[in-house]
Amino acid sequence: MIQQHGGNIFRIENVLDFSANIDPLGVPKSVKRVLAESISEIEKYPDPFCIELRNKLAQHEKLPAENIVCGNGADDLIFRIVHAFMPKKALICAPTFSEYRRALNECGCEITEHMLNEENGFEVDGDILDKLDTSLDMCFLCTPNNPTGRLISPEMLGAISRKCEKNRIIFVCDECFMGFVCDSERYSLRNHIGSFSVILKAFTKLYAMPGIRLGYAVCGDAANAEKIRDSGQFWSVSSFAQKAGIAALEVTDYVSKAVEYTAAERAFIVSELRDMGVNVLDSAANFLLFRSVAGLEEKLLAEGILIRECSNFRGLTEGFYRIAVRTHEENSRLIAALRRCLNG
Repeated sequence: MIQQHGGNIFRIENVLDFSANIDPLGVPKSVKRVLAESISEIEKYPDPFCIELRNKLAQHEKLPAENIVCGNGADDLIFRIVHAFMPKKALICAPTFSEYRRALNECGCEITEHMLNEENGFEVDGDILDKLDTSLDMCFLCTPNNPTGRLISPEMLGAISRKCEKNRIIFVCDECFMGFVCDSERYSLRNHIGSFSVILKAFTKLYAMPGIRLGYAVCGDAANAEKIRDSGQFWSVSSFAQKAGIAALEVTDYVSKAVEYTAAERAFIVSELRDMGVNVLDSAANFLLFRSVAGLEEKLLAEGILIRECSNFRGLTEGFYRIAVRTHEENSRLIAALRRCLNG
């Protein structure tokens, strides 16, 4: 069962969804409460400039609000960034999130691929630097990368940022899963941000609210932020999304608990998979990529469990699967089902 993205459960009943990478702790209670209390907002247009939310994000990111753009999820911002700058040639990695390619294709951009190899754990290494030449207008990278969960090293990220700055390449760094990373500040592009840098972030995964659709971009240059803000639809972020984002940023210990819980459960799944002889990649995110027998997704679906079959990721083949890290009870159910499917 090949899906374009995870979380497509609408035609499947009574399934445990491991295909969508959402925080296992669920939506913070305070966010749910604010949403319930905001029903009257439905009668008003939302603030098109997200002023209150951007001011809150400015405090969180320690950057001026003018450098921040909010959007209808990170996916919305990917398309708005591409349409704002209309690159003629761009670099992306493979495997990686498919929406970069879709957005670039939509504007007729020539795409150059940097292939990541299983032999070196799908790491982004120094070979990419030679491709960041003056022929490029834009570069998309994802850290931790989706679907591999691999981080770009701080040293490599800095070198990439400097090369993009030198050659005037818009460097879009997708950090939507960075919130799950232990010592995340060390691995963020924020340490190497330049005037051509755009960092993508989202509330979707970390605060478990994909139905709300809320993401934001942190730009090294306010003029670039304004350019992105002027691209796309005027009312891009609903009143509910803005309220939810503000409430989420006010939660104090939620993120640290999510990081700790996810790390423990991720280690549990990795240990169990390797005990079964499954080739699973080390990950810094709230999901894991592993390689196993073809058709495993259908066997698990018969067990009431949905996983992400990854053969439609460029650079991956049949037999690669991505699974989310969920609660311990749910993860244990997945492991038990995998043992039945693989060992009979």
